[in-house]
Amino acid sequence: MMLLFKVALVMLLLFVVGSLFSALYFLVKDTSSSLRVVKSLSWRIALSLLILLLLFIGIQSGLIVPHNVGG
Repeated sequence: MMLLFKVALVMLLLFVVGSLFSALYFLVKDTSSSLRVVKSLSWRIALSLLILLLLFIGIQSGLIVPHNVGG
């Protein structure tokens, strides 16, 4: 279960990066006045919020154990 949760988080991170690069592509190559850049960046924001929510749930449920960096 823990591995599946971590794989899902990594996949979501890859989707965020893909969305960011698609927004960059639409910004550079799209000459029309479409909203593809805005939609792509909106997906990136939504996926990032989902990642934060999943990280919070994972830490609270014990699926993810943060390192004791502070001491």
